[in-house]
Amino acid sequence: MLTPTCCHEANHGSLHQILHARTHEAQERLNKHPLLDGLTRPDYPLKSYWLLLSAYYHFYQIIEPLIERAADRLMSRFDYTPRRKHGWLHQDLVDCFHIDPDEAFWRPARKPSPLSIENPADLVGALYSIETPTLDGHYISRHIKAGLLGVTPEHGGRFFHGYGEQTSHRWNEFLNFAEQACHDSTQRERSAKTARDVLAEMTAALDDYSVRADSNPRPRT
Repeated sequence: MLTPTCCHEANHGSLHQILHARTHEAQERLNKHPLLDGLTRPDYPLKSYWLLLSAYYHFYQIIEPLIERAADRLMSRFDYTPRRKHGWLHQDLVDCFHIDPDEAFWRPARKPSPLSIENPADLVGALYSIETPTLDGHYISRHIKAGLLGVTPEHGGRFFHGYGEQTSHRWNEFLNFAEQACHDSTQRERSAKTARDVLAEMTAALDDYSVRADSNPRPRT
């Protein structure tokens, strides 16, 4: 996967620069993961795609309620509701590929590491770690549609289609919120640490599924 880019680079503030710098290595490890590396190649295996979606399904099943509970508790003005991704993954896995993510093979084999969102800086960090990859949505969506997966935004590719034409707008909304939520260097560093923690958990979730690539069963039809 490519490093996320956006057409509104000029709007980047010092907080975004700090987050980008502090999470660069973690983002690179994630992007080079076996389940993500080569995703845009036309020969990417469909079974790897199922595993990738399953890993994300269970990851977002945990992280999104954590984010929403924290936002409510902190009385944050940031509305995550239109950004929910777990439902997109359910649509891709269950509706399109007829995979039950709660069946034994598709469930996580590892116990998730504890993540916490205690203050606005943590909330910004957690959001940054999952909103940043969404910027790649158009690029990935176009390439998997053109490849051998037979995936489109309407069939199996809803998650990677992301916000579609609203991607840049949603990204700038997040940046504006983040700048106002983190006012000093201590908050910004804490935000970066939380982002790294979430990215590490995301990478570990993918690790859990990549080892199953050779024994991936066919989904039910």
